[in-house]
Amino acid sequence: MTGARTVLTALALLQAPARAQEPPAPGPPLGIAQIVVTTAPSIDAQRLADALRVYLDEFGIRVETRPPGEAGDLRKQIDDARQLGEALRAVAVIRAEHGARGVIEIELIDLATDKALVVSVPRPERDEDLYRALALKVQAVLRATLSEARAELDPQSSLGRLVAEPSGPAPAPRPLHLSLDAGYGFVAFPGDGPSFAGLAVRAAWRPRPHLELAVGTAALGSATATNGTVEATANVIPVHLTARRPFVAGRAQLLAGPCLDATYIRVAATSATTPVRSTRNVMVGAGAEAEARVAILTSAWLFARAAAVGVLNGERYDAAGTPLFDTSRLQLSGTIGAGLGLP
Repeated sequence: MTGARTVLTALALLQAPARAQEPPAPGPPLGIAQIVVTTAPSIDAQRLADALRVYLDEFGIRVETRPPGEAGDLRKQIDDARQLGEALRAVAVIRAEHGARGVIEIELIDLATDKALVVSVPRPERDEDLYRALALKVQAVLRATLSEARAELDPQSSLGRLVAEPSGPAPAPRPLHLSLDAGYGFVAFPGDGPSFAGLAVRAAWRPRPHLELAVGTAALGSATATNGTVEATANVIPVHLTARRPFVAGRAQLLAGPCLDATYIRVAATSATTPVRSTRNVMVGAGAEAEARVAILTSAWLFARAAAVGVLNGERYDAAGTPLFDTSRLQLSGTIGAGLGLP
């Protein structure tokens, strides 16, 4: 499915027990097929439902979410899911949870054919890929089980049109190897150094699941300083390179790693009484960076990051023996903004 090919690691086919006739519970309008999604707390049911709608909305199949039932053995979970589906007059109930050895287990109870299947999907490294991978597997398995009742389905109904679609292997979702982000950024030199703020942008590439390489820059305002007779204005253009390892926890990610900075600085000085001159320098430094992300959509997130860099060749800018700017020691930077993954 995503990353490595999806492997079917477990398949349990359980015949439904005989059911007593009960009056129908409130459910979808007549003729509307409905699928119910429940998940264990470690998986976001709403995000899985949103991903499923991408593949099922065109057939007119409604996807709803419900809170998870009580934990229990596989037989109890399937029985609870079947009762939930019958109460809501759903055609299928989906339950997803984390399994052993880094897989996601999907329990699909198909009430149209009275079958329950359990499949396992390897967990993708990126949250952006997880819910698409699960949705693709669910719709593929649902199509396969419903095809057994093809003769009983109206070809013009939502379920009939679903099983009439070509049933070849589901295409794997394209991993999001590239990303762009932008936000409010700053560069500061603590102590007697200047501070700058403005728009920061960055592009990142993920060649492997556990490695992200990024390059960024910023359009920053200027900083000024004066000693009474000399006025100086500093401008910087930073270029920031980093290699980071991502750590995923649900909808949140933490990325951390080493970084390199090359910052062009120009200091322009003016004075009516003292001879002065402007100067330029390219400062190089090395340090570390960390970033925290929270997903807001399948491929978009909000983030906050910070970096600390030791400057290797910074300078002190003085005028008439009075310090104006000091960039000789530590450089701090940070950005708060939003990012978008690209396929």
